[in-house]
Amino acid sequence: MRRTVRTIATLLFVGVLAACGLAVLYFGTSTGLVSNGTVTALGGATKTLPYYAQVGWIRNTAPWPVTIKSITTNVAHSTAPAVVYIEQKHGSAAIKPDTAPAWTKEAARPPYELVGGSLRYLGFAVMPVQGHIASFTTFTVTFSGPLGFTFEKSFSGTNVAARSSTLPTSILAPDPAVESTSINSYVALLRAALKEKNPAKLAVVMGNDATVADAQALLKSQAGYQASYLLSAVPGIGNPDRYTLTFYRSDVTKNALTAIPVTWAGYRWSVTRG
Repeated sequence: MRRTVRTIATLLFVGVLAACGLAVLYFGTSTGLVSNGTVTALGGATKTLPYYAQVGWIRNTAPWPVTIKSITTNVAHSTAPAVVYIEQKHGSAAIKPDTAPAWTKEAARPPYELVGGSLRYLGFAVMPVQGHIASFTTFTVTFSGPLGFTFEKSFSGTNVAARSSTLPTSILAPDPAVESTSINSYVALLRAALKEKNPAKLAVVMGNDATVADAQALLKSQAGYQASYLLSAVPGIGNPDRYTLTFYRSDVTKNALTAIPVTWAGYRWSVTRG
C-alpha cells in the first residue's frame, strides 16, 4: 500500500515537473519574440523597382531557437504584399539605377531559424499602385518553438511609405503629430497646381482619387487665385492631421476664397471632398 502511494506521488510529481517545463517552453516562446522603437522610412518606387527600406528588427529573448514562418504587414495601396528580408545587419541602401540593392540578395527570407538571444534586422520591398502611396504601420510575425506550437505577434512602430513614380516627390509627408511642418510641402504643391490651372495635375495633388471634374470644381472655387495670395492655415482642434486652408488677397475677412479642408492619411495630405 505504501509502495503504491509512493508510486502515485512520484508520478504526480513527475507530471507536475513536466507540466511546469511545458509551460515554461510555451510561455517563454510566446513572449520571447520582441521588437521595439518607432522608426519611419519614406521613399519612392520607380516604374520597374519597388521602394526598398531597411528598417525595424526582431529579437528572440528565449534561450532556445524559434522558427520564423512568415512576416507580413498591413500594407495598403500596394500591387502585392510587402516582401520581407531578414538581415544580420543594416548595410548601405545605395543602389545602381534600375537595380535592387545588394542586401536583398544577401538577406534571408522566411522560414528562418532565429537562435536564442539573437537579433535580426528587417528590410522591406514595397511597390505602390500607380498614383498612390503604399504604406504600412504594423508587421506580424508567425513563429514556432521547440514544442511545435505556432504563435503570432504584431508589432507597431515600424512604418514604411512608398511613393508611386507618377506622384511628385514632395507629396510624401511625415505624420503631423510628430512633425509640425508636415503640411508645408503640400501647401507648396497646391499653390503651384492652382497657379498652373491644369485640372489633371491638380487632381493628382488633391488625392483621394480625385477626378479631373473634381479638380475643375476646385479651380472654380478658387477663381482669381494668384501666387501672391496670402494663406490662413488653421489646424483642427485636437487633430493635427486636419487643416483648413484659406487663400486671400489682403484681408481674410473680406476677400477670402472658398476654404479648402485637407486631411493627412497614408503619409500624404489630400483635399477632403464631400
